[in-house]
Amino acid sequence: MNATATTETNFTQFFTLILAAFAVSLVSRRLRFPYAISLVVTGLIIGIPRLMPRVHLDPDILMTVFLPPLLFESALNLHLDLLKKDWMPITLYTLLGTAASTLIVGMGFSALMHVPYAQGMVFGALISTTDPISVIAVFRRLGAGKRLTLLIEAESLFNDAAAVVVFTVVVGLALGGQANWGMAGLNFMRLALGGVLLGATLGALASRLHYELDDHLIEITLTTVVAYGSYLAADRLHVSGVMAVVASGVTLGSMGMQTSMSPGTRLAVAAFWEYAAFVVNSIVFLLIGIEVAYIHWLHWLPLAAICAALVLCGRSAIYPISWLVNRLGGRIPLRWQHVMVWGGLRGALSMALALGLSTKYALREPVIAGTFAVVLFSLLIQGSTVGLLLQRLGLASPRTARASSPELKNIEASLEAARGGLEELERLSAMEAHPAWALQQLREEYLDRVGALQRDLEHLQPGYATQAELSVNSARIALLLGEKSALAEARKRTEEAADEYRKIADDIDRKLLNLRHGPEGSSDA
Repeated sequence: MNATATTETNFTQFFTLILAAFAVSLVSRRLRFPYAISLVVTGLIIGIPRLMPRVHLDPDILMTVFLPPLLFESALNLHLDLLKKDWMPITLYTLLGTAASTLIVGMGFSALMHVPYAQGMVFGALISTTDPISVIAVFRRLGAGKRLTLLIEAESLFNDAAAVVVFTVVVGLALGGQANWGMAGLNFMRLALGGVLLGATLGALASRLHYELDDHLIEITLTTVVAYGSYLAADRLHVSGVMAVVASGVTLGSMGMQTSMSPGTRLAVAAFWEYAAFVVNSIVFLLIGIEVAYIHWLHWLPLAAICAALVLCGRSAIYPISWLVNRLGGRIPLRWQHVMVWGGLRGALSMALALGLSTKYALREPVIAGTFAVVLFSLLIQGSTVGLLLQRLGLASPRTARASSPELKNIEASLEAARGGLEELERLSAMEAHPAWALQQLREEYLDRVGALQRDLEHLQPGYATQAELSVNSARIALLLGEKSALAEARKRTEEAADEYRKIADDIDRKLLNLRHGPEGSSDA
């Protein structure tokens, strides 16, 4: 009976979190506010007055259940052809950035707590993992360049993998007594290279298997097996599970999705993993807010402030690394470096590593408090201001950075009213309540009015035509989805001409892929 009651309680809490995530997504989209930050704030609102029982962030569940889909979804969308163009800066930012951040933060934490360096490096390593979810959402909304977005996303993904390996090594040193840094280096290479080799092998094998399949349900299942299987296999083989998931995702995304899947399957796989990452992120960020509310901050406030400052100092290693990157031909403008430093947010992975620390680790409690403080600061302060930084530095696209003059607002309002009038004319026409010639005359007048308002808007806000094109593309996607739905219904009613139906469906899927994943903006070198 107790087990049943516990199960029901857990399910109720899970449902409550999903319901809260749904409500927050609607509100944040309407207010155009970063979704992840909205979730953390909502978690604080729930946690501070204790509106629901405490839901503990179990580190084993975070690492085993939640982490693979988060890493796999990001890796699936990083294609090798794009990574090859910027492999040098991504590699240097990943390796040197992780090492520098770990050393700077670790040594500062050691001095603050008066403990050996190996002890402090534990905090330095776990807090070096970055979480770009909020930042990337802001970048896409403001139209930041594709190359800058790729650098942030790729550096974060590979940085996470490298930081987890470093964390595994330094925890062994911290709990094992005498530090042997030579053996630690060899252990890092074994974990990292073993994970990459395992993940790439599984990704390549799955890509070959996808070539023999043509069923989106089976193929989605196969990608799920690869995501979780690579992590579990790496754990059994004592190599890095995070490296394995990232390597399998990049390999499968570059080989399997591009050459072995039909257009329809690619759409289905991308949609499944986008949803999986959305659900996992929603739950994790809500739980971050709830967990933070239970920490006694009066006791840990000085430590929290110092930890946040230390992490920013560690992240500032981006500047000297960028100097080296530019000397090697990487072309990273100073404005981008500012964004990369301020946009290095911390999130779920850092918290999972902190909560998973052994109780034998003497600094477990201050490390957890410091980690939660840094995560909260980075999400609420850095995450909510990175968009403003982009605009101040002139990195927001003029196609999406909207002016705010009263004249512009008046034109936009008039345009919305005119479009509403056109919709009402279509309704009256369908009802046949008025003569067709009268409605046609009114329709022409409204169309002239809409055209004049659009020209005025284009004059005040250069790039509005591109926004109009995006609206047309959105409508085209809706029409194509309608065609595909009608085709599926027709296919159910007949057993004949299956090949013809499939050819038409594939053609629709190709058009959808081009509309959804076609060229977006400039690459801004």
